[in-house]
Amino acid sequence: MTFKNALCVYPHREGVPEKKYCAPIGMEYIAAALKGLIEKITLIDMRFKPDLSSYIKNDDVDLICLSINWDYQREAAINIISRIPAGIKVIVGGRDATAYVEELFKRCPNIDIIVRGDGEEIVQDIASGLPLEEISGISYNKGTEIIHNKTRELHSLSNAIYPDRKMRHATYRLLYKNMDCGIDADFISTSRGCPYSCKFCTFTNNPLGQKRPWSGRSAESIIEELKTIDANFIALVDDNFAVDMKRVEKICDMIIAEGIKKTFIVNVRIEIYRYPEILKKMFEAGFKMLLVGIESAQNKTLKAMQKGFDTALAEKALREIGKAGFYLHGFFIIGCIDEDESDMLEIASFAKRLKLDSINLSMLRTEKYSPLNDLITNRKDYYVDKNDMVCSKKYPLERLKDIRRRIRKNYYTFPTNFRIAKKIFTSRVLTFRIFTKLAGILMARQVFKKKKKKS
Repeated sequence: MTFKNALCVYPHREGVPEKKYCAPIGMEYIAAALKGLIEKITLIDMRFKPDLSSYIKNDDVDLICLSINWDYQREAAINIISRIPAGIKVIVGGRDATAYVEELFKRCPNIDIIVRGDGEEIVQDIASGLPLEEISGISYNKGTEIIHNKTRELHSLSNAIYPDRKMRHATYRLLYKNMDCGIDADFISTSRGCPYSCKFCTFTNNPLGQKRPWSGRSAESIIEELKTIDANFIALVDDNFAVDMKRVEKICDMIIAEGIKKTFIVNVRIEIYRYPEILKKMFEAGFKMLLVGIESAQNKTLKAMQKGFDTALAEKALREIGKAGFYLHGFFIIGCIDEDESDMLEIASFAKRLKLDSINLSMLRTEKYSPLNDLITNRKDYYVDKNDMVCSKKYPLERLKDIRRRIRKNYYTFPTNFRIAKKIFTSRVLTFRIFTKLAGILMARQVFKKKKKKS
């Protein structure tokens, strides 16, 4: 074997905000891909195991794979990489690493290889001993020169590779403002990519500018993975789970037949309203919460963003989807191109007409290869701030944040909050026992806040 002992590392440093209930499934996929090619593989989540040196010091580690998926991880990762002893092969991958290859090599000369794009096939090639010059999709350090091999084509998602949860050294639980809710949670990936081309979507293209075609795992593969998951709450990280509704139906049929009792949270588009019988099966199989991207209350914006539907169709679709009993959570964007304050404030009333149970309001942002850049390149009144937020001279970030606060206030009234609590039960997202436990945690937090203010 080319390597004997590998560490697969999810980077973290104290003070950086992280969702500690999210398992590092991206790095877990890499660990799974290396199985059988390396004698020993250790998965390290530095949110829970912050001392990487203890793993290196007392063992014959000869390979470290480290992921950088988000910009807030970059500095932590650079600090970790710079302290890795010489003689250990260092491979870095992830979405952010793919976008900042040159910067990472410059700041961390001890990086040997940067994996650009999907990493499973590439790390298998490296671990198998294939000469680096023959491996597409990598950049590597060759003396004083950085070599960039050709970009690797995007292939279908493997049915055979998925996380081995026995490798974990931490339990992932739902948190409320860093308070442990005592509810185990997990994540699963059943597909990658999306066939749609929404202009605002930063995931339409990968950091290489490639449009990923949708690729789904087989129902059989998904069921086998579900059997390895102990957590009752499972979120699907798919961009769009319901692209192939025949596949969705088969997954539901197999979950029901196998007697798998889980609660699933999943991203879908409104087009699923056309399949009422499959929607009923989804609910029966445990898909209780649907996350739906609506984005705007304005037809002009939906058209410009190539969303693929208008407000009338959204109302019709959500009305039909709601009949199955799901808890419906809608996503909206604040600061869409050419929307004024009144356009944005309509989100609250529109969301109520859609009978959404809750909403998420995010700021419009872009990335290096986002198709949104085409819309703002020639607009002198719009600009991108240092955090990649899209703003305008009339609506700077602070004003957009104020509009967002007003929308939330208009939407989350007492009747709406009461309806949300009721829907959590009727859709069976939470049992009464879990709900009372969460209520107790919230009450304890409020008591703590009051005591803290008095002191």
